[in-house]
Amino acid sequence: MNFKDLQYSIGRITTDVRSQLARNNPLQNQDTKALSMWIYNERNNLATMRTLAYQQSETIKVFQQWTKEELMNDKEENGRDIEDIGDKLVKLLEKQTEIEQQYAGKLNIKHKTFV
Repeated sequence: MNFKDLQYSIGRITTDVRSQLARNNPLQNQDTKALSMWIYNERNNLATMRTLAYQQSETIKVFQQWTKEELMNDKEENGRDIEDIGDKLVKLLEKQTEIEQQYAGKLNIKHKTFV
């Protein structure tokens, strides 16, 4: 387990405990409980998006390394094809991850403004 996964797990446990307290508090009215649950779900979604973007970026790095190894192993026509297709796929996946990270950042700003 790496640091980002550990950080995500600790944050999720903390949020779970807070939401459980909010759900079980008899002094809160139903609107407050519903709002608390909505905020909890939105934070979970944001954390999931961030974790997914991180995992995708790690996968892209490994894929890029694999294409380089395949090029070294197969210097003929097939190696060049793998390199060409691999590089283009890496660029597409990097752009997708970048867009997802920007979207998660915008959601984070929106939530900080709201909460």
